[in-house]
Amino acid sequence: MNWNSDLSRDEEKLLRVSLQDVDVFLKKYNVTERQLQEIIASIQDWYEKQPHLPKIKLDDRVMFRLLVSTKFRIEKVKDKIDASISAKHKMPEFLLNRDPLSPIIDEYLRYGFFAVLPNKTPDNHRVAIFRIKSPREFVVIEIIKIAFMILDYIRHNDLNMGQQYVYDLTNVRFSNTVQMTPPVVTKMLYYIFYCHGAKLKGIHLINMPSFAIPILNLIKKLLKPKIAERIKIHSKPEDIANVFPKSMLPKEYGGDEFSFDEVTEEWRKMFQSDAWRQYFIDQDKVISDESRRTRVLSCDEFFGCDGSFRKLEFD
Repeated sequence: MNWNSDLSRDEEKLLRVSLQDVDVFLKKYNVTERQLQEIIASIQDWYEKQPHLPKIKLDDRVMFRLLVSTKFRIEKVKDKIDASISAKHKMPEFLLNRDPLSPIIDEYLRYGFFAVLPNKTPDNHRVAIFRIKSPREFVVIEIIKIAFMILDYIRHNDLNMGQQYVYDLTNVRFSNTVQMTPPVVTKMLYYIFYCHGAKLKGIHLINMPSFAIPILNLIKKLLKPKIAERIKIHSKPEDIANVFPKSMLPKEYGGDEFSFDEVTEEWRKMFQSDAWRQYFIDQDKVISDESRRTRVLSCDEFFGCDGSFRKLEFD
């Protein structure tokens, strides 16, 4: 496969993936390695014929992971590739200026808001935990920016059957939540589902304050009922140990192998490596020319190119 091996830095440590994972998914979808190469070549050929997309070589591993997330539906993969690039016009505040050594990103990476757990669930789900260690102020747009940087790494390196997100809101402030306006929430969900291609298997909210309920109601309104039903409320952090195996959890949530801070520090070092820092800097130049677009994105019927708020329904 054609991929930048430098961007696979620490994948075994951070995500504990291996070549065997590739074989598992090829067998699951009854695809041979030769067929996979042919499919990837056809997607690259399609990409090169799109006049509005930047002239780059797509990463084979990213295409493979998109194929897995879409159950090998090639047209959906094309839409996600196109949408993820064109999204920079819709939400530059999240997808541009992502130098991991910039002052605010460096500060937030060192603080450690997100821990992506290295072990998956028995159902092959990837789990990430958001946690505020103590009450503090922060810029939500920059937090979402880092979350999307994590998705970039996962898109390059992970293989899973879905994602579950844990939000520990024990120390959240009202001033934090008021930044989650309808346009911010809409853009966030648009990118997660339409561009990244997440298969949401669960959202777990711990100690949700009453002032955050309007945000939860908005999110539920944007999701299809079957997805909204996967949002669960928990009264204390220890409850998570009843949802996931304790062996995969940080010590703060009942596990015994590693701490939350140990995980976030490893991710900080990866993001600030030469390869990944250069990747995020270079991504500012990987932008579509919408004046030359000849194909319509199916997701744009929900999200206007002017960034207007509309109802979204995600699978």
